[in-house]
Amino acid sequence: MIDELKISRRDLDLIQSELEKNKPYEACGVLIGTLDGNTALVEKALPVTNAKRTTRSFELDPEENYVAWNDAMKSGKEIIGVYHTHPVSSAVPSLWDRETMQNDSSVWLIAGEDGMRAYVWSNGLKAVKTTEN
Repeated sequence: MIDELKISRRDLDLIQSELEKNKPYEACGVLIGTLDGNTALVEKALPVTNAKRTTRSFELDPEENYVAWNDAMKSGKEIIGVYHTHPVSSAVPSLWDRETMQNDSSVWLIAGEDGMRAYVWSNGLKAVKTTEN
């Protein structure tokens, strides 16, 4: 289980910028990098179009998500997680997020009005320590 997420200030700023730019709609993207034991090392946060374009949920555009996955694999990396924004609420998983996370072993980074927090699902919702690298 992932218990730490290491991400650069540049990528955190990019995600914050996506939150502001897409308000009031949710923005989303993938976190590309590697896993080192229980640590997810983000090398790049990549915005992906929110195919739902709603204020309360997100869906990664399937074509863009496939291209991101394929490009990551070609460079020896993987998609280690997703990020999305809660532009009008806190960085806590919604009921929809929680239901979706149960089928996904990767890390979820949520940017909300009150900052950013990361989570995984492992027999329930678990907070992940986030540090800048």
